[in-house]
Amino acid sequence: MEIKIAVPATSANLGPGFDTLGVALKLYNYLEIDPDTDTLAFEISGEGSAVLPRGTTNLVYQAVAAVYQEVGQLPPPLKIKQTNYIPPSSGLGSSAAAVVGGLTAANLLLNNPLSTDQLLQLAAKIEGHPDNAAPALIGGLVISGTDADQIIWQQLQPKNPPQVIVVVPDFSLRTAHSRGVLPQKVAFQDAVANLSRLAFLLHCFASGDYTNLRFACEDSLHQNYRAQLIPGFHAVIAACYQAGGLGAALSGAGPSVIAFAEPSKAETVGAAMQAAFAQEQIASRVFITEIAEQGAGLV
Repeated sequence: MEIKIAVPATSANLGPGFDTLGVALKLYNYLEIDPDTDTLAFEISGEGSAVLPRGTTNLVYQAVAAVYQEVGQLPPPLKIKQTNYIPPSSGLGSSAAAVVGGLTAANLLLNNPLSTDQLLQLAAKIEGHPDNAAPALIGGLVISGTDADQIIWQQLQPKNPPQVIVVVPDFSLRTAHSRGVLPQKVAFQDAVANLSRLAFLLHCFASGDYTNLRFACEDSLHQNYRAQLIPGFHAVIAACYQAGGLGAALSGAGPSVIAFAEPSKAETVGAAMQAAFAQEQIASRVFITEIAEQGAGLV
């Protein structure tokens, strides 16, 4: 039985929700897994195809193997086909998409022995934290945390969601490098500032009133530290607002920047942000998309 699924890109943090918040986007990687084969084989096309491993170190395969191990079985030989549209090392959850894709496909091949909670637990074990994996698996806007090593999560389907603009500069930034510039301690007032903005951010998406989204996307815990790795970052954020955008933030660990706007202004906002990167001699791509209500699932 061949399985074909789609897994959405994700954007974590959205400003103040560091390591606790992520949203699924309508930009997908596609995964096909066919057990009707005698040997492990890979076919990879699209984003990252030149560098992704074609063997047991491939994240999709590792996730598949984790599901089989969880149910006490060895994975069979598989033919794995990846068609990727999520740029890697860009802050859009490409590794989470690979992990969630492998977990979901394996669970389907085994007739769904594992619950969503169990799959998310495995994803966090492989990924390290669930802020990207949770929305990739569940869809929508997902708040997540841990309690006694268990993942606690809550999905929020945004009301009257704005258009999403993602600007992806033409360079990659590994999460480990981006995380390495963060401080070990933060000032008390910075923690309080983030708490207020996160409260406003959740209210915006829950109520559909995005009046305070610009304030809600501000951050004092990670963005300013990571900005030093992204030439023009502050100018790109400013360009979003000058063009009429509602909110903007670093997407995950970067270097991509996510913005929100009314549909009629989305292209203008994207072009302005792209032009700000160009001022730093950095080429970029613009994706105009939407929040994905559904996570990984059959195509």
